[in-house]
Amino acid sequence: MDLMPGMPEASAPRFGSFILTFNRPTQLRETIRALIAQTVPPELVVVIDNGDNEETTSVIREFGDARLEYCATGENLGSAGGVAFGMRLLLDRGCEWIHSVDDDDPPLTPDTVERLRALIERNDDGRLGVVAAVGSRWDWTTGEQRRLRDDELTGDVPVDIVGGGQQLTVCRRVLEEIGTPDPEFFFGHYDPIWCLLVAKAGYRLMVDGELMYRNREIANRVGVTVHRAKLPRQPYDAIWRRYYVTRNYVYAMRQMFDRPDLARRETAKSLVRTVASWGHGPRYGARFSLLQLRGVVDGYRGRLGRTVIPWADPKQPSTPRR
Repeated sequence: MDLMPGMPEASAPRFGSFILTFNRPTQLRETIRALIAQTVPPELVVVIDNGDNEETTSVIREFGDARLEYCATGENLGSAGGVAFGMRLLLDRGCEWIHSVDDDDPPLTPDTVERLRALIERNDDGRLGVVAAVGSRWDWTTGEQRRLRDDELTGDVPVDIVGGGQQLTVCRRVLEEIGTPDPEFFFGHYDPIWCLLVAKAGYRLMVDGELMYRNREIANRVGVTVHRAKLPRQPYDAIWRRYYVTRNYVYAMRQMFDRPDLARRETAKSLVRTVASWGHGPRYGARFSLLQLRGVVDGYRGRLGRTVIPWADPKQPSTPRR
């Protein structure tokens, strides 16, 4: 582990952040800038490097900020492994609350960290486990997330799920009791699965309703309703992502939550997606179908880890993937 010196080890920050990055120095620079410029910035910020781009360390040195540290994972652990790595690191540093940031998802408001910390202070009764800028509810009947209505976003709002890039912030007691997200999921749906485990252990997850509404305003998502009827076309070089989502969902519902009915439901939906994928052309349909089938099979077999290597379409501009 290559840890740049920053904050003294003896000082245990109450609120620490880590930024997970993968070969995106330009986005990383902007995210660091947004985080350390918060109205109430974190006491510690560690960049967790999942990649191998030499510019990453140069970006960090540009800031010359004693709160900013760097740690390389040594290999691409995927988003699940990288988040688990960052959580463990800040847990070892003594942080009471650990804030997770993606390198391309900086806080959208200048007071995000301040509002998260205020949310903690208002609600920390020993069973508050997670706070975030954005969250959703979970419907165990359908096995799907339910979007909160705009008019529900007032005050402190309980949620069930916090996804990647939504400023997930976890209390150390949760990590000490149930652990981090499982690194073996590698990528895709690991964060909702972990949040459901947090709730199952009796912890509460909450968002600041006004902060979440402001995030929707900035993203131009106020008034948006979710329609799932039409399968959006992912870029060809992103099809691998759907494999991990399907695999991890099927595995979790069968093995972790004793809901084989939801695993079967996901299998049926994957077949619908497969048929629809051929509408994007034979090359796309063939690749999508292969990975959907493999995702279902591996989910039932319990074959986890980095089983499909992220790739870029040679006919398209190369895009870093996590």
